[in-house]
Amino acid sequence: MRRFLLLILFIAPNLWAQITSEKTIEKIISVEKEEEAKPILLHSAIELMLHEYAEEIGIDSKDFDQKIQAKFKIYFDSFRQRKMTEKFGKDFSTELSDEQKNIFNQGIEQQKESEFRKFARLDSLLDSYAFKSIIKDVDSKWSARIVLNLNRTRIQKLKDRIYSTESKLFNKVFVLSEINLIHMNWKDLSLEDVGHFSTPLVQSWVKWLENNPPQNVDQVAECINGCINDFYNWVEIPQDEGMKINEELLNNLWMRFSFNLRKVSFRPNINEWELEWDGSAIVLDANTKLIIGAFTIPLERKIWRGLDQKELNSQLASSMYRSGLDPLNKGLRRIQESSRVNRLKRLVVQGHQRLGDVIQLMELLKKAGLGIHLELQLDYFGIGEAQLLCFYQGEEKSFTDVLSQVKELKSFQRYKLLNDSTGVHHLIKFVAE
Repeated sequence: MRRFLLLILFIAPNLWAQITSEKTIEKIISVEKEEEAKPILLHSAIELMLHEYAEEIGIDSKDFDQKIQAKFKIYFDSFRQRKMTEKFGKDFSTELSDEQKNIFNQGIEQQKESEFRKFARLDSLLDSYAFKSIIKDVDSKWSARIVLNLNRTRIQKLKDRIYSTESKLFNKVFVLSEINLIHMNWKDLSLEDVGHFSTPLVQSWVKWLENNPPQNVDQVAECINGCINDFYNWVEIPQDEGMKINEELLNNLWMRFSFNLRKVSFRPNINEWELEWDGSAIVLDANTKLIIGAFTIPLERKIWRGLDQKELNSQLASSMYRSGLDPLNKGLRRIQESSRVNRLKRLVVQGHQRLGDVIQLMELLKKAGLGIHLELQLDYFGIGEAQLLCFYQGEEKSFTDVLSQVKELKSFQRYKLLNDSTGVHHLIKFVAE
């Protein structure tokens, strides 16, 4: 029981680090449902608290507002450009008339307030909150009384983000866990579902990352409940050029832990459990599905005897948490070594005789593409054709320049390499000499 309590204490917010207040917010919002109004009212309540406690938390309200608005302007201009490109193509600046641009910009401006809430992420400052009341009058004015607990440590991180002159490569790294049970179910552990076991694990790994933060990531976040659905929806998005992802996932990372947990044996007469687990961890770029790092969690087996259910669950969770620390540490290093790619192209390869030819081509391209941080993944291999996914930074011309630099390859035989960028996909053809 003591270890179980220690696990809870490890992941629970520190009460001394909270600022607690109750706020009454009134705001005209053109929505009908409470679920739509609540995030807007909550954002306003947090803003009010930050101003009220500005001196205590060490900020100048006026200066802070100017800094966050200046950073938001850069963010929103990029958002505007991205939406223009998605709707009208990359040549929209020359193909659209001024009137067409103005009409589109008017629609984008209507999203400014909601985008600011996404950018500021003030809800990340919360340890907890509760709506004591919420009502709407006939004039669409919503009123709410909200109790909020803000985390001082997270407020400091917000200050660092807003006042920093550096731009982080990645917005967030989302940590999530999957546990596949073998020869057992969650009721064997007196739990209703996976969430009751995996959530503390994820929160503990997030806590570890918050104490050892990647220098090129702005925020670490647990992925539980609805976020897990977002992940599986993201998985279904085809990985290809111009892949469309949810705006909230842009420039983020996923760190997923996958476990196979097996019941080897259970001897009820002596209350002895023998359990084993293994698995893997993977770090993925949300923009392109580039695999930044993949790691194995080796097989581990434990025997526990004479423990009550909570103590057993706590011992198991603690052991699996420790199993994840090595890939967590390796994943942290890979993230910090990474450069965020902003382009994905498919490269078709033809004329090769064997897999070794394609592997050597990948090595040549990677050396030639150091300047654009080129990463390559073999997506398909056949005797007649292979396809590579090419991830890089910069404009398309910089990628075609790299392709033009590789002109010959010596594998089991010597080839000339001919490239063609006029088709649907870029093409490199092996021509035997």
